Amino acid sequence: MGSRPGLVKSLEFRHKRRFGQHFLTDTAVADRILACLRPLPGDSFLEIGAGTGALSRRLAARVSDLVALEVDRDCLEPLRQALAPFPSARVVHADILQADLRELVSPYVESGRRLRVAGNLPYNIATAIIERLLGSRLPFKDFGFLVQLEVAQRITAHPGTRAYGYFSVLCQHGAEVAMGLRVSPGSFQPPPKVTSAVVSLVPRSRASPDRFELALQVVAKAAFSHRRKTIANSLAHAPGLEVRPERLLADARVDPGRRAEELSVAEYERLARSYLRLA
Repeated sequence: MGSRPGLVKSLEFRHKRRFGQHFLTDTAVADRILACLRPLPGDSFLEIGAGTGALSRRLAARVSDLVALEVDRDCLEPLRQALAPFPSARVVHADILQADLRELVSPYVESGRRLRVAGNLPYNIATAIIERLLGSRLPFKDFGFLVQLEVAQRITAHPGTRAYGYFSVLCQHGAEVAMGLRVSPGSFQPPPKVTSAVVSLVPRSRASPDRFELALQVVAKAAFSHRRKTIANSLAHAPGLEVRPERLLADARVDPGRRAEELSVAEYERLARSYLRLA
């Protein structure tokens, strides 16, 4: 049987489960993702999980510079071939969780270009990648990622919903977030068992010190450690909290009878400031 219309040629190597690989093969969907990203000619892009170049070659044709990051050695040669027509695109063999981000992007930061990040993130480490990028303090203009729908829902969830949790607070504290295009399993090879979605994050300009960011992580993780309990009980059962829960909640003007998922991001930021004052 021939390949389905709108699909790129089948991959000639097996995907590797350890990398969480699901290669985007639907060309129409790749075009729609590109439209979501809205690349401009002066942009510099870091692409994470470039695979064999479905999105890479589309980006490279429209932007000033592209760094296509890929961890799987078997993808490197197809990726280089896909990007061969674009001299300003370079392929880097690296693990995004281990790579020196500052070294990767320093030439583009120094040139003053808009530095943007995109990618079809490996499902098994998508949240870790986003956490690392948000915590990097590098001048990224925005992030546009294809992730599992569940992850996109957690990133964009509102207080009072089941999807709202620690990761929601972390992302919404660090960035303005929005969910866009949904992508069906059939657009990938191999097809995942879940729907995916494009999510965008625009980092907020922050002058807060690292100790505040750490305090926010501490109190938010502690609050969500026992979701069914009141926030006072969750904090009381959290190991290593250096402030008595009743004192912390009173200082931050947070009702101890509320649950963690009911608090807004602003209230978690207030708890973090109180934690720093009292610890």
